[in-house]
Amino acid sequence: MSRERKLITAILVLAALAVSACAQAGPNPPSPAGIESSPSARATGAPPPSPTWSPPPTETPTPTQTPAPSRTPKPTPTLPAGEDFACLPAGGERVSGIVAGVIDGDTIVVQIGFQQFTVRYIGIDTPETGIVPAERMGVEARSRNRELVSGERVTLVSDPEVGETDIYDRLLRYAIVDSVFVNAVLVREGLARYYAGENACGALFFAAETEARSDHVGIWSEEP
Repeated sequence: MSRERKLITAILVLAALAVSACAQAGPNPPSPAGIESSPSARATGAPPPSPTWSPPPTETPTPTQTPAPSRTPKPTPTLPAGEDFACLPAGGERVSGIVAGVIDGDTIVVQIGFQQFTVRYIGIDTPETGIVPAERMGVEARSRNRELVSGERVTLVSDPEVGETDIYDRLLRYAIVDSVFVNAVLVREGLARYYAGENACGALFFAAETEARSDHVGIWSEEP
C-alpha cells in the first residue's frame, strides 16, 4: 500500500470513531415546561428550582361608622282653648316644668330639666310679703298662688314685647297650669293688680282688675 492511501485510510477511521462517539452521547434533554435549566443545574444534574407562590393580597375591610343616636326634641306644650289664652303671643317661647317652690304671690321657682329658674309672672303685681309687716293681702296672695301651682307641671310662655328677664335676672313668663291662666286668676280674684306696661295680655289683666274692683274682692275690699 502506498503512503498516500495509508494516510487517507487513517483519516477515515478517525472520522468514523468521532461520529460513533457523538451518536452514543445523544442530544441534551429539553427543560420541562419550557424552563431552561441553569448552567450549574446542567453541570451537577440537580433539578431546577420550583417557582415560588405568593398569596393574593387580602383587602382590609373599611370600618363602618355607627351613626350617633339622634336626640328627639321635646314637643312644644299645647295651650288650652279659651278666651283667656287668646292674648298669648304666638311667637312666645313655650316650655314646661315642675313648680319646685313658691316665693310670693307672683314669683315661683320652676324645675326645667336639670336646672331651676326663678320665674316672675308677666303683667301683674301682688302685695309684698318680704317686708315687715307684709302688705295687706300679701300672705293670702302667696297662699293662693301655692294652691294653684305648687308641685304642678306649669307651661311658661314668654312675651317678645317684655323680654326674657327682669333686673333681678328672673324669667318673665305667663304661667298656665292645666286650663288655668294663673296670672289672670290672681288679678280676677283681687289678689294682684294689673301691672301697666307693654305686654300682650295687658287688656285681659285690666279687664280682670276692673271686675275685681267692682266686686270689691281681695285688695279691693273694704279694710276692717
